[in-house]
Amino acid sequence: MLKKENYSFLSRTLHHLILGNNFILEMLHDLEASIYKNKINNNKLKKHIFICGLARSGTTILMKSLYETNEFASLTYRDMPFIILPNLWSKISSRIKKGEDKIRAHNDRILVNIDSPEALDEIFWRVKLQHQYIFPNKLLVHKVDEFTINEYINFISLILYKYKKEFYISKNNNNLLRIESIAEAFPNSLFLVPFRDPFQQAYSLLTQHKNFINLQTEDKFVKNYMTYLVHHEFGIDHRPYDFGTKNKIETNRDSIEYWLEQWINAYEYISQEKFIKNKNIVYINYENLCKNPQKIFEYISKRINLDGLLLKNNHKFEISYKNITTPKSIISSKAKDIFEKLKTLSNNIF
Repeated sequence: MLKKENYSFLSRTLHHLILGNNFILEMLHDLEASIYKNKINNNKLKKHIFICGLARSGTTILMKSLYETNEFASLTYRDMPFIILPNLWSKISSRIKKGEDKIRAHNDRILVNIDSPEALDEIFWRVKLQHQYIFPNKLLVHKVDEFTINEYINFISLILYKYKKEFYISKNNNNLLRIESIAEAFPNSLFLVPFRDPFQQAYSLLTQHKNFINLQTEDKFVKNYMTYLVHHEFGIDHRPYDFGTKNKIETNRDSIEYWLEQWINAYEYISQEKFIKNKNIVYINYENLCKNPQKIFEYISKRINLDGLLLKNNHKFEISYKNITTPKSIISSKAKDIFEKLKTLSNNIF
């Protein structure tokens, strides 16, 4: 997300009024769908890209670099807070000046501006399925009913119509919770699942958890904003993914062991045989992405029938290793086993 100073009093008020009310959001979505129903093409056989992995795995940098090829449509900060009616709101939002690139609130050197893509389509799922998966202490894995899936296909079509693009790209880590339903609904789309060394990723999650606790303590708007977007990856209102397993969860969220267990739960789930057999689910080792991004871009190009996605020269993928004392425990051993499995799956493709 953008830093707090990027939101004026008026902007914050508008975010609260619109994003804080599901009834208004659903009413607005129905309005836009009705107005543009004869102009959009609800073709679920198109080859879109869905990026989903546990936070801090490289999902943002992958999505941002793909988006910069100018081949894809995606929701951006300019669509906020009227995410649910991208075309009608664009008549006003298009007048907003772009402004300078700024480091996002994560302080991870990723630059963003008002036209940067972000994980904003989760608002759609919150409006439609809130009580099925959002709980005070967790986000629950779930199946999506046919009616809601068709509404989502319609929503993507509205975004494609606005940006006059053929391909849609979504980066939404919460899609891990519904990946079966989306993969079934979009049989030709590509699902990219980035992963990192579990100890490095757990350390990064812990670091961001502390960072956002500080940000949310200083400014309540940051906490509300993340709750509106169902971004509970870390911070005061952290809510772990629940995949229906009985794995033990450490209560000390200030420990690397807790975040290592989050890593295990997510990647053990997504590396089940039923997902491995789906050729549209592609596991991407972040270390390999940093070493040879163009190779991965070329693979993606072939899979969705593009002539060649060229990596922009101004973009760099960097591996950042931290000296971490690896916990000697059963969960450490389990994380290493899953990591080796994921690396094998990725190496079989790239």
